[in-house]
Amino acid sequence: MTDALQTLFRGVKGAGKRIIAPLQRGDGPNKFRLSAVDTATTTHDGDNGWAKRPPATLECPRCEADILQHNARDNIDCPRCVAEFSHEEFPDLELKSLTCPVCRSEMTHGQRHPESLDIVEWATCDGCRYHWEFKHSYSD
Repeated sequence: MTDALQTLFRGVKGAGKRIIAPLQRGDGPNKFRLSAVDTATTTHDGDNGWAKRPPATLECPRCEADILQHNARDNIDCPRCVAEFSHEEFPDLELKSLTCPVCRSEMTHGQRHPESLDIVEWATCDGCRYHWEFKHSYSD
């Protein structure tokens, strides 16, 4: 009877460890998310800085096709016509949307200082609550 009890105890202990394992931090990054989409009122995680801007979809000024710019420093090349733009021309093109790098949903985005900057300054994903912020500083 003692062996059966020890075997049962080991089985229950092993099951408990497997249930608790995703909730514990390990040596690597903690990718377990506890946020509930319908109840989230704040952002869950995010990045800042122009280099970490989410992928952008722009409108080609020549043929009106969608141009996907994966990285903020990538050149902007239209897949339908021969239009090519450098990443520095981003403010001159029409931004259609930003794509969440976590869940690939379309993000809500906007500007905080439209009179000072010609670029998008923030974006939030309503699906997973990821948030990106353009980090800038002002000097007098």
